[in-house]
Amino acid sequence: MKRIPRSVAAWCGFAACAGLLAVGCGGSSASQAASTSDSTEPVFTTTTSVVPSTTTTRLYAPTAFDRADALLAERVKSAGLSGGMVRLARADGSVIHETSVGSVNGATPMSVASSTKWLTAATLMTFVDQGAIGLDNNIATWLPEFGSDNPGVTVRQLLAHTSGVRDNTCQGGGSSLAACVKAIASSPRQFPAGSQFSYGNSDFLVVGRLIEVLGGADFATVVAQRLTGPLGMTATTWPGAPSMANSAFGVRITVDDYGKFLAMVLNYGTASGTTVLSRTAVETMVANQVADYDTTGDFSVGITKIPRYCLGCWPDVVDGFGSTVVVSGNGGMGLYPWVDYETNTWGIIGVQDARGAQVAVPASQKVAVEARAALLR
Repeated sequence: MKRIPRSVAAWCGFAACAGLLAVGCGGSSASQAASTSDSTEPVFTTTTSVVPSTTTTRLYAPTAFDRADALLAERVKSAGLSGGMVRLARADGSVIHETSVGSVNGATPMSVASSTKWLTAATLMTFVDQGAIGLDNNIATWLPEFGSDNPGVTVRQLLAHTSGVRDNTCQGGGSSLAACVKAIASSPRQFPAGSQFSYGNSDFLVVGRLIEVLGGADFATVVAQRLTGPLGMTATTWPGAPSMANSAFGVRITVDDYGKFLAMVLNYGTASGTTVLSRTAVETMVANQVADYDTTGDFSVGITKIPRYCLGCWPDVVDGFGSTVVVSGNGGMGLYPWVDYETNTWGIIGVQDARGAQVAVPASQKVAVEARAALLR
């Protein structure tokens, strides 16, 4: 088993986001999520990889993923969605298994709520790799509006939701990322930086603004230059760009594109011959950052049932040493992308479910857990 070394209220993280919770806390309306009548029988398209017998790659029986497929179909039908899909792939990019239900396929654009955060964290880590900023640096060096914070807020604290930065109504749109972050900086802190864990969105809006300052361009442009462009994620878009891209929950992406990102994470920073991050950066990003915090009362931890958090992602499974085995970027609209270092695979449950994070996340998580279990049977 490969091990990642251990490193040192709501999905929206803001009471005023109760309305957003009803649509998955991703800033997307119910009209953005395609739906259909529960009485409509799902249409399946299924593929399972066929590997030449001369290789050592494990073969799976045609029925190996039947239960995962059935759970996906039920998940789509019960939510009244127009479709959904599951895809499992190896580190080399070869597809192990894929099933599409209804109208959703790998090229279907979806609003994916907090699955955005993993992409934002990875983009920031490109600057850490370059030595342009450190995870434990005070952000006031680049964002002077945070200069009065004592103790100062660090990059790591933002990425791990331990900054004390409180969610702000500006995260719902209507103002530029720069203006919103200034409003966040001038509002009271939820707690002193580094003293507690509280999952929210404004932390990642501040990270997005840091990316703009470090990159010398708007957020979407910098992400394209440093992450999505090099990985060939050509279908990934940021509604509201250039000035109002939402770096916490605003990306619109396809399963095909998110899979390219997951392949990079699984391969420790490199995919298709392109190196985006160093191995150290990936290992740090996917390591639990909040082992010393009590996370049990957090609303989002209550949803995911994962009492740990990395940098923009969740360590779903850890080993006896606390090292990450499975890491996910699950979001409140039900997209569930993960990397499994035990089986050297990645996977995605691809849906856009506007019923709210409390329902959408566990429903997709159930399918993801079964899909991963099928790989081990």
